[in-house]
Amino acid sequence: MKFWPYTYEPDKSIEVYKQTEKHFNENPEVKKQIEELGWIYHTIGIIIPQNFENFWSGHFFPFIESWEELQVSFNLVCFGLYKQAFVSLRSGLELGLLSVYYNINDDGHNAVKDWLNSKNIRDANTPNADKIWKILLSNENIKKFNDKHNLRETFDNLGYLHNYVHTKGAKHSNRMGLLKSNCQTFESKLIDKWLTSYADIISLVCSLHLLKYPIAVIRFDYSKKFGIDIPSFGGLEEFNIDKFTKILPNQYLTDIEAIANEDPTTQQTIKEISSLPDMSELQLEEQIINLEKSLIEGAGFTKWLENQERWLKSFGQCEFDEKMKKRIELLRIWATENGFLDSKLKRLGWKI
Repeated sequence: MKFWPYTYEPDKSIEVYKQTEKHFNENPEVKKQIEELGWIYHTIGIIIPQNFENFWSGHFFPFIESWEELQVSFNLVCFGLYKQAFVSLRSGLELGLLSVYYNINDDGHNAVKDWLNSKNIRDANTPNADKIWKILLSNENIKKFNDKHNLRETFDNLGYLHNYVHTKGAKHSNRMGLLKSNCQTFESKLIDKWLTSYADIISLVCSLHLLKYPIAVIRFDYSKKFGIDIPSFGGLEEFNIDKFTKILPNQYLTDIEAIANEDPTTQQTIKEISSLPDMSELQLEEQIINLEKSLIEGAGFTKWLENQERWLKSFGQCEFDEKMKKRIELLRIWATENGFLDSKLKRLGWKI
């Protein structure tokens, strides 16, 4: 479809996307890095505590918005809109810092309200970098780490992202300083440049969150105490902690772990969790059954069982173990008695 007199057209974006997709297929290590960085950033959302006091309060909003901006940035890269991708990176960085800024005193559910609701335009103004860093460095863990690794300098080095917002010269224009046509074009060098910035942002924002919530780097088998229903207090399972070693600079994780081991709040929380009794096999099975029931209520037992069989095959197995067979039979009886064999939509008469 042609739109006159436009040169930046949807059809050209589709063509660039095809070239970008080919580039990722030919360079699987780049695709893998982008995926890993996304999963790592997504993991940060797990360590921001959620409780009855702050649930749905908006304290989580800056992080969610940051993650969405980074996803939008990646989409823009895929369609050849590189300058706009860098603008979204800057927004993602700023919002990532605000996630720690508003929660610095663990009262983000109150501190974020004026900015979130935008009732007064002055209240809705995002604080400038100097104010943000003054608050961030008021946290003892962040200050101690910054004194050694200078996170503020890392942030300042990302200041070039601001240039894309205000188009400071040809280098920061839609042509990105290249001799190219006045429309979307595929540029592998700009993908590499974007990926470097993306990785730097994720490393910085992750470091700040880990320092604010250092319990995230404590290696502890929470499943022994909570089973599959681990509360959202900031703790991570070990495989998630290991992800950070892939993106953080040398010594970062080691130094954050040292800070966590000296952090009074972190150590008190671990002490309290350690004092809890271990969960029994019966309690764990009850948790699993209740979770599966909630899934079956929506998807229906038939679809749920199909998914279980698909996952079984994905692991190269062809038969459930005895424990799973008993669980399936129990759930089959329960679903039949309660009319949950079909999905909720089908039960409501929807054609699917």
